[in-house]
Amino acid sequence: MNKTSNFFKNHSFSTNDVTIGKNVTIGKNAVFNCKKVHIGDGSIIGNNVVVNADVFELGDYGTIYSGCFFPGPGEIHIGCNFWAGQHTIIDCQGNTLIGNNVGIGAHSQLWTHMKFGDVLKGCRFHSKQELRIEDDVWFVGHCLVSPGKYEARSMAMLGSLLTKGMAADRVYAGSPAIDITDKVGPQFSNKSFSDRIDYLKLKFEEFEHKENISLKSCVGIVNCNEDIKTYPQNIPVFNVTNYTYRKTGTNLEYRLMRHLLPNAKFLPIK
Repeated sequence: MNKTSNFFKNHSFSTNDVTIGKNVTIGKNAVFNCKKVHIGDGSIIGNNVVVNADVFELGDYGTIYSGCFFPGPGEIHIGCNFWAGQHTIIDCQGNTLIGNNVGIGAHSQLWTHMKFGDVLKGCRFHSKQELRIEDDVWFVGHCLVSPGKYEARSMAMLGSLLTKGMAADRVYAGSPAIDITDKVGPQFSNKSFSDRIDYLKLKFEEFEHKENISLKSCVGIVNCNEDIKTYPQNIPVFNVTNYTYRKTGTNLEYRLMRHLLPNAKFLPIK
């Protein structure tokens, strides 16, 4: 565990196979009944979170609010910039794979199994299936999600009941959910390079005002990874073309990344 991470009392791990990054906060009474745990840099886990997965992996800058529950057994692998609202349930009996920049609104339930009926008596409803959620998927809140594939940049409106997955760049609503993209448009629109630069500069200015500091010599903005080499190696540089950044691990970077989320999401350059 990294010494720069912050932990309240009364949280527990059932394994010694635990990797925790820098600037991680874990709240009170968080319980990890796991064989393996990995929590990435800058992540925040709230109070009374219970994880019963065999393997629990969370990428950088994940946010899991209080009262979330991860039923197991099984594995759950989550990418960077994850967000789960209060009292969300994410099951992993059939294994759960969640990409980068995924948001799950409060009180949502995501399931991979159906098990209760008396199999001895011949109940046919007894199964488990993988749940796969790709990058930039957003379940707005109070969603009920069945196992399946939820493709990149798709979105489910408040209170959606999803039974058959979602196609890329489509928006769904209702119970059961139907595709309403032709009515409301997709989650994302094309944003010009100059607009991205302007917005990121605006967020930097907000940060400067909040922190009473200047970022002029502390960060960089580029449109290709090759240009990153023009900046000193000890400062983070943000590429607004592919939404990646050079990770330095400094405390300033942590505070800035947290300020940008959830409105601007960047992934570390591999």
